[in-house]
Amino acid sequence: MPINRAALIACLSLLAACSPQAADSTGDVAADAVTQPAAADTAAAAVIPAADDADAVATLAGTLEEDQQARVAAGCTVPDDVGFVQDIRIYCDMPADVQAFIARENSCQHFAGEEAYDDARRRELEAATAKFCDDREKIFADLVARHRDDCAIRKALIGVNLRYDLSPDLDLKPCEG
Repeated sequence: MPINRAALIACLSLLAACSPQAADSTGDVAADAVTQPAAADTAAAAVIPAADDADAVATLAGTLEEDQQARVAAGCTVPDDVGFVQDIRIYCDMPADVQAFIARENSCQHFAGEEAYDDARRRELEAATAKFCDDREKIFADLVARHRDDCAIRKALIGVNLRYDLSPDLDLKPCEG
C-alpha cells in the first residue's frame, strides 16, 4: 500500500507538537491562553512542531522534497513502493530485473519496520515478509552474477547492498579502470 508522504509529515508534525517536550517548552498554560491564535489559525498552529523537534521535521520535509525531485528527474515512472531516494535515483537506469528487485526490497524494508499490533496484523506482516523478504540474499547474489560485467549496474548494486546489508560475503568491488 503506497504511503501518502504529505499525510505522514502532517501526522509526524502533530505528534511532535503534542509531545511531552513540546508541552514542557510551552511554559505557563495561563500565559498561553492569552496568546492563543484565532480559531482559523488553530489548525495551522497544530502542525508546527516544538522547537526541539523542528530539526527532525525539517529534515523529513527536506527528504520529501528530495524524493519528489528524484522522481521528477528519474526519467521514467518509479513505483510508489520505491521510497528510498537513492533507489529512486538509480531505478530508471537499471534493467527490469534490477528494477523489480529494488521495488521488492523497498517493500521488504517497509514491512520489516511495521508493528504487529494484533494477530491479524501479525499474519499480514508474516505473509508480506514471506512475499518480499524471503530469498532476498539469493536473488541479489543472482543479480550480481548476471550483471557482473556491467560497471554501472555493478556500482548501483554495491550501493543497494550497502543500504540493505544484503550479502556482505559477496565482497563486491567496483569495476577497475
